Parts: sequence; C-alpha cells; structure tokens
Amino acid sequence: MISAALAVMESEEERNELSEFYERYKVRFFNIALKILNNQENAEDAVQEAFMRIAKNPKVFLSLSYFKRVNYMYITVKNICLDYLKKRKPINSEIPTVDDIIPYDENIIENSLIDIASRNEIIDFIATLPEAQKSVLVLTYSLEMSANEIAKTLGISVSAVYKRLYTARKAVRKFILERSKEDV
Repeated sequence: MISAALAVMESEEERNELSEFYERYKVRFFNIALKILNNQENAEDAVQEAFMRIAKNPKVFLSLSYFKRVNYMYITVKNICLDYLKKRKPINSEIPTVDDIIPYDENIIENSLIDIASRNEIIDFIATLPEAQKSVLVLTYSLEMSANEIAKTLGISVSAVYKRLYTARKAVRKFILERSKEDV
C-alpha cells in the first residue's frame, strides 16, 4: 500500500523513515479512517492518499518530532476522510475527536488559562468548534506548524489559515471570559 508513496520520495533515508512510520501506525490510521467512512476500501484509499501527500513533500513531516508526526498524520487522514464524506454520503456521528489521539500536553494550553477554566472544559469547548477552526488550532499549538505549513497541509490559502485561527482564538477567549465571570 505504501510502495507508491515511497516511489516518489527522493532519498533512501526519507523512504526508510516513512516506511517505518507507516508500518508502526498503519493499523491505527486505517481504524480511524474506517470509523469515519464505514467502508474498508475507502479507508484504505484515505490512508494511502495521506501517505502520498506526505511523500510528495516529506520535509515538513520529517522535521516534526515522532509524537507530532502522529498528530499530523491523524489530522491529514481525518481531513481526507471528511472530504470523501462530503463527496459521497452524510457524516458519521462517531468521528474520533482530537482528544482521542492527542494526549494532555501542558504546552498546548497556556498556564494562565488553566487557572480560569479547567483543561477538560477548554478541550470540551474546542471540540464544539467547527472542524476547520479546530484543525488549525491543533496544527498551530500542538504541532507548532507555521501558517504556510498549515496552508499546504490543509490545501487552503495562508489568509484562510489566519482567518480560521483568529476566529478560533476569539471563540476560546470568549468562552474563557464567560467562564471566569461564572466563577466570580
């Protein structure tokens, strides 16, 4: 399944690294895709397409830490699956959330925010954001990607990245302010 993706890569080292990552996580990403798409063939295609995207521009992916690669791949697979669903059938209500794959990391949420609202409340709120905003937040804060990298990953303009990020931050800020008023 990964041979087509590996064939487009330039260096042997990059091929080996991507191949190792694929072997280690292929079942996890297939299961995520299958849960979203409810179709084995489409799930396989989604995972293949995700690895093809990475193979065409491996520098961004390979520059990430191993943990961040898992998150990056999760978002890529999920977005491909959602694109498939938009073209084919209604969305499955059991789509895995960001919190299903991204464990707690103190660097994701500023310490000052934790004083005002609990981590779980913030995560729950972020989960209610539109998928476009949620993905940009995760890529920015969890994977520490630049706006250019996010634009390439999501296939949108840099301007759209900034707009989504601004809207998501504004919503989170409003939630925290409302939450802090409740605590007073």
